[in-house]
Parts: sequence; structure tokens; C-alpha cells
Amino acid sequence: MTETRLNARAGDAALADRVARVLREMSVPDPERAREEFEHLLGRSRDLVERKLAMHGTKSETRDLISEIVFSRLRRAFRGFLATGEVESEVKSAEWVMGAVVGSMAMVECAAAVDAAILEGTGPQDYSFAGRCDFIALEEVLQMLGAGKHCGCLSLEKDDNRLDIYINRGQIAFLDPHHIVRRVLPGATPMQYREIPADALELAERRHSREGIPSFVTLVENGVFRRDEARAVMEQLGTEVLFDFLREQEQSRFLYRRFDRLPDFARDYEQRMGITPILLELSKRLDEWRSMTRAFPDPSAPIEPMPDMLARISELSLGVLEIKTLTMINGENSPHALTEMSGLPLFDIYKLLVTFAQEGAIVVPGGEDSLFEINMSAEESVESALEALDENDDHVAMNSALDRVLGDL
Repeated sequence: MTETRLNARAGDAALADRVARVLREMSVPDPERAREEFEHLLGRSRDLVERKLAMHGTKSETRDLISEIVFSRLRRAFRGFLATGEVESEVKSAEWVMGAVVGSMAMVECAAAVDAAILEGTGPQDYSFAGRCDFIALEEVLQMLGAGKHCGCLSLEKDDNRLDIYINRGQIAFLDPHHIVRRVLPGATPMQYREIPADALELAERRHSREGIPSFVTLVENGVFRRDEARAVMEQLGTEVLFDFLREQEQSRFLYRRFDRLPDFARDYEQRMGITPILLELSKRLDEWRSMTRAFPDPSAPIEPMPDMLARISELSLGVLEIKTLTMINGENSPHALTEMSGLPLFDIYKLLVTFAQEGAIVVPGGEDSLFEINMSAEESVESALEALDENDDHVAMNSALDRVLGDL
């Protein structure tokens, strides 16, 4: 018994020694090494700030820099820890600690804070013009660029994404979202759909971060999309990201740079999308979004199913995406969580939730009355507008006739 206790104490002492060695390595007691690491960090930070100010940097670069710093420090620390030979790979150990101790969400939040500080603490540099979208509406900026027949790039940025809109002769030539919000495309029938492979999308966005090649171009080159469908898919994926910026304008910034000619990739895949038709379509979508948010005001709040949810929707003809979404509604998942799990953009998730709410399958946080405006279809809205116009015309005609008979009172 005594021998067992001695062995346990010896093991504890050995473990304590190894942990202390890790902490000493992480604290960098060597002044020369500390100076070298600081110079390296300073150089990387300067390069990052320059790229951010020139709008060449991507949303992931700040996170990557922080990850590199922490990861390299942990790897060096575990080199001493692994000298005992108890673990096989220092890389695997460091990866494990990065995931278990540091956490990817902490990295993202820290990177977002640094990005915000950089953008707020520095003024426009070599742009043709720049500003905040809570001061000048994006619709006005786009209309101005379209009316001026400009050639250049309008970059929109918020905390979680960035969109580069290449404009040529007053039309949108190319849309380059740095993060694509849709992974699932609807098929020809409700039971069909296409999914962008997660590894292909990750590869495309990583290449975008390193080389500046738009994710959409990489997806076409790797055969995810055919060349003959490229323009239609780019319009869908790009305008959905543009819609996200329009509905969150108060969080967005814009920066415009004039070009003498478009980049090669923009010319190769050049679209000729009219700015006004796109804005009209997105404006209609914004009106629908505002109506839906009355029913579901908080996209981070869990969606509560009714006790008889399955019975309520049993007579509906549901597609595969609707069925998939229904299986995720469990009283814990919010609309934001549903977008991540389903691969659908938030707007599509809200439309599905409204459909379920109209059938009484889920709880409506905004109350049943909030569904009234949504229940009015586009056809009913047009009919209502035409009836109002007819009624107004009849009123004017009647007053005009009375004026002619009785005189203008």
C-alpha cells in the first residue's frame, strides 16, 4: 500500500514537472527568442493591416494569424512535453489542445473584434469613395454607380462576410461572395436537390483566402458546377449574399475602387445583370422578410414544435428539404442553427417556418395575428392594389361628374 502511494506521488510529481515545462516554454523566458517572435508577429500584423486597408485581405486572415500564433506556441511547448515519449505526435497533441482548450469560436470572436478595430480605427485609403451603410443606403450607392456607367469594384463588408461586386458599364459583371450562404440548391422537383460538397466549398474558400481566386471560379473549375450553368448559379448565390447585406445595412461598410478594366476572372464569367431589376427583386424580398420577422422576430430563439406537429403537416405535400428541416425542429434549434445544419440561407428557412406555422405545426413567437400579412399571396396583393386603384378611379370620376353638373364648390 505504501509502495502504491509512493508510485502515485512520483507519477504526480512527474506530471507536474511536465506541465511546468509546458508553461515555461509557453511563457518564452528566453529574451532572444521573445524578440524574434515579436518581430515575426509585428511583420505579419503590418502585412495584414496593409492588406485589410487595401481591401485585399479576407475575413479569415485575422483568425489565421491568431491561430498561427497560438498553435506555434503550443506546438513548441508540447515538444518538451513529448520528450518523455508518452505521446507519438506533437502536431496531433497541439491540434487536440487547440480544439479542446482554445476553441474555434473564441478564435472567430477575437478575429471579428480585431477586424472591427482595424476598420473603425482607420480612414479610407486609396478608394474612389467609401462609407458606412447606415449613412448612405446600399441601394443608392448601387444606383449611382449604375447611372454613371462606371467600371470598378464595390466591396461590402460586415462582421461575418464580404461581397465584391464588379461593375462594368453600369451593369453587374461579377459577384464574389467570400462566404457562400447556400450549400443546397433546389432541384427540378420538390424531391430533388443539389448539394455543394462541404469539402469542395471549404477548399474553394481557402483558395480564395490564399490566392484571391473567387470561390465560385474554383467550384466551376473543380466540376461542382458546369460552365453552361455558371452564370445562373453565380447570380443566385451572389444575390442571396447581397440580400443579407441589404437586410443588415446598419452593420455594413462599403468601399469602391475604380478600374480601367475588369480582372480576368470577371471578364471570363462576365454577367450583364441590370442593377435596377436586381434591386427591385431584392426590395420585394425585403418586404417579405419584414413580414416574416413579425412572426419570428428573433432568429436566435429556439423554434418550438406543437405537440401534434406531425399530425398537423400529415396532409401536406412536402419536399425533401421541407422534411429535412422538420426533423431538426426540436425546441432547441433556432433559425440560425437550422441554416447551418440544412445548408439553406436564412430567408429560405423563414419561408419554411412560415409554411409550418400556417399549418399550426409550430409555435409562432410573434402571435397568430402576425401571420395575417404573410398569408396574403403575391396574387392577392396585386388584386388588392388593383381594386384600390379602381376604387380611386371611380371616386375621381364621380367627383368630376358632380363638379360638371353642380359646379366647383
